[in-house]
Amino acid sequence: MSLSDQELKSAIGELLQRHTVLALATVGEQGPHGVSLMYAYDEFTLYWLSDPKTRHSQDLNGKAPATVTVAGQYGDFKEIQGLQLKGFGERLENGVEEKNAFKLLGDRYEFLKTFSLGNLARHLGAAAVYVFRPSSITLIDNKRGFGFKQTLNIEN
Repeated sequence: MSLSDQELKSAIGELLQRHTVLALATVGEQGPHGVSLMYAYDEFTLYWLSDPKTRHSQDLNGKAPATVTVAGQYGDFKEIQGLQLKGFGERLENGVEEKNAFKLLGDRYEFLKTFSLGNLARHLGAAAVYVFRPSSITLIDNKRGFGFKQTLNIEN
């Protein structure tokens, strides 16, 4: 049984709200790489902070595809729910979206409220704001039936 577009978008939004860590997979000159990151979101666009010198940050240039998963820990396969996202990520620099993303991160993670975007690098070490814009999101929901998957395609 398929979900309507609105039901699918609602289920995706609920999982993005419930979970706080994403798994990012990139591929660059050194090959494939994976990392877990705390995130905030605006609709289906994801944001996080990271050091620009890290391998995953250097792999994200807005042109190379990347994938993200969002899921919790489950002790029973019948309870598994999560998201698989395909798209592109990049660093945000000196713009309205960067400021809005930092505010979203601060609203979601209390410890970030003590920083401003301008002094973040001094307090947390080198840090920058990154964005992931999905082209598709697949909902995985075994509560709806074993192996239930439905994909939302997103026009960017």
